[in-house]
Amino acid sequence: MTIYLSALGWVPDAPAGNRLRWHYPVQEIGAEGSYRGLPRSIIVERALLDSRELRQFRQASSADYPANWWQLHGDIHFGPLLPASEHRLSGPVQAVSFTWRGTEARILFANSQTGRTEAARTVGNGDSVYAEGLGIDTIVAIGEGGTLEKLQTLDLFRDFGLDWERIAEIGVEATYDSDLSTAAERYGLPPTLGDREWEDVVRHAKAAQASAPSDDQHGEPSSWDSFLTLLGLRWEYALLGGFAYYDGPRDRMSPLDQLLADPLKEPAKTLVAYRVVDADTGEASNPAVVRPAIAPPLGVPGIPQYLNPQVRLVEFGTGASEAASAIAPIGSSPYKFRQLEFGTDRYQTRMTLTVDQSDPRALGVEVEEVVGQSSIAGSAERHTAYHLRTRRPEDPPLRLSAARSFEVAFPDVRLSARARAVDGWDRVSGYSAWSPETPLQLIHHPSPPAFESAACESGTTTLVRRAPAPGESDWEPDDVVRRSNGLLNIYRQTKSPRSASVTVSGAVPAGGGLYRTVVAGASALEDFIGGTLSAGGITETIVAASGNEVLIRASDNAGSSADAFGPGSARLVQDMKHPALWTKITHFPAIELPDRLVFDDPLPAPDGVAVHSYMARLSFFGGQIGPQGGIVRALHYPAALQTPPPFTVELLGIDFYHRTLLKVRFESETAGTYTVWWTDGAATAAELVLRGSTGLHPAQPVQNKRYLYDTLPLPIPQNVDRLVTIGVQRVSGGAQSDFATIQVALPALIA
Repeated sequence: MTIYLSALGWVPDAPAGNRLRWHYPVQEIGAEGSYRGLPRSIIVERALLDSRELRQFRQASSADYPANWWQLHGDIHFGPLLPASEHRLSGPVQAVSFTWRGTEARILFANSQTGRTEAARTVGNGDSVYAEGLGIDTIVAIGEGGTLEKLQTLDLFRDFGLDWERIAEIGVEATYDSDLSTAAERYGLPPTLGDREWEDVVRHAKAAQASAPSDDQHGEPSSWDSFLTLLGLRWEYALLGGFAYYDGPRDRMSPLDQLLADPLKEPAKTLVAYRVVDADTGEASNPAVVRPAIAPPLGVPGIPQYLNPQVRLVEFGTGASEAASAIAPIGSSPYKFRQLEFGTDRYQTRMTLTVDQSDPRALGVEVEEVVGQSSIAGSAERHTAYHLRTRRPEDPPLRLSAARSFEVAFPDVRLSARARAVDGWDRVSGYSAWSPETPLQLIHHPSPPAFESAACESGTTTLVRRAPAPGESDWEPDDVVRRSNGLLNIYRQTKSPRSASVTVSGAVPAGGGLYRTVVAGASALEDFIGGTLSAGGITETIVAASGNEVLIRASDNAGSSADAFGPGSARLVQDMKHPALWTKITHFPAIELPDRLVFDDPLPAPDGVAVHSYMARLSFFGGQIGPQGGIVRALHYPAALQTPPPFTVELLGIDFYHRTLLKVRFESETAGTYTVWWTDGAATAAELVLRGSTGLHPAQPVQNKRYLYDTLPLPIPQNVDRLVTIGVQRVSGGAQSDFATIQVALPALIA
């Protein structure tokens, strides 16, 4: 069994005196397989130390211990042959210090009995290293080797030969059969707990006493955990519950306890050591030493900092409340948690709050946080206070950090905070300065509406939105886009994707399904991020580029793998949606977006039919841009050509294949390129388009500004004349004019 004791020097505030508190191993499992539980009583002992030890005081630790209590082990060398080397101490210690000599390394301080890492440090050459723990017996160095120079350890459970005097006996077990007024006599002041809260403490104590290890559920706090958490909130609660004491002037003792020696009336003239002893077993705690002086006030912590503060629009789901994190809201019950339901118009933040704590005696900080007003949502400023008490092995010394997550009215709010140190003795420091107002980074990727068609005509473009499928709701802007007056930006592709023929090295695995290859023969490889690399018969997506290297992601296509290609030729193709290829043309308010978007886009008339590609993206909340939507393409026809002038037709004869050679003569001079059409019988220009066919020589230039010649498979009438319609159309590229037509009678061969 191990009882841990801590102490603080003289506190002048009532109740004045040297303050003590201890941790008793109530959850230790005995030989019968049950918890040890509450002790019947605890003896508090005091010893005066030699005043000469004041001059040998060691300053590194968070508690006061004479320098001669530390043991020097000399230099411990770690070789470079293994990635991790360890040094086993002769027994568990509570503090370790040394100077590291070597390259950068990771040092772990472990307890081999519990398998727990009690501290961890990243160190460089010449760093002074200090670590504390309940029972450190193994030091592990991960790196290329080095030396623990002047290794020293502090074992607080050694016998230091002190002359102990019993000063008080605390009736712990009987405490939880007593009312608050009886326990409150230990405090000497009106307690901050009320009768109802004390009943909660008693109820948790009795539930814990009645519990067994078999009652515990994995991942859930045990009954003893809940009880100890309550006592740990304040030194006052530990004192009322029989887990603390103060050695100072008093008028009376609680009837639960006994005063065995005169308490101190003022700070002693020399160092004073304390320990506590289980009255039934005689097992003693470590000694705790206090200076002969008033305890110095807590140092003011540094200004809080928000790291990577983000906010997201939360969709349907469930999230844990603040109390489930490492942060306990002030005034809340630590054993009552609830779940918060999130809707579609709620915003959840995520960040890390860090505070540098200058005083090693502080257990943590009390943070006062302000969530600023939202001008968009119209919400008022919100103030919150909570305790931050994190002590994780990986935390740097004197730095506290915790993940924060809570709801805000809208992403335009700003955060600020200040902090003051708190210790295990109900003391607080002054407040730090307020942090600068910190904006939140909105993480949001709203999709634009889909389009099903597009058309370009006479300098105007029309995009038609896709109609919702049966049972599907129509597209609407989400809350962020709507409340920040978002816009739907329309882009047209103005550049063709870049491509390059290159040579590459063989693909080298880079982890996570990625492969790396070196590219030669192309500059600005960043242009190809999101595009493709084709080599060795496979095509893969380029996910990153730096210098002359690119990272590609291996696909799951059967028979293809990025590591299948070696050095050789390859081809890079830019992503069709690369932003550099697109130009913004116009925008529309995202709210009440019409089904048909009509806008001016005065494109020059093409020589032939052109294809234009359009795409949409949402902009919102101060100009943030959402992801690209799908591409929709519009056909752009050339301007209509002038109808050919009137003409006459002369039949010139029939060739070997029974085709008729004819001459077209325009009545006025003209120029350009024409096609000759025909159909049987009388036909209008519109009918000619539907059932006519061209001659043997389509798209021919006019001869001498008057004539066209063509060969047509006209019918050859035998006994009766036959009527056909001849049409002429002006063409240029993909453009076409209306038809000029004439009806021609084909004479019968036999009269």
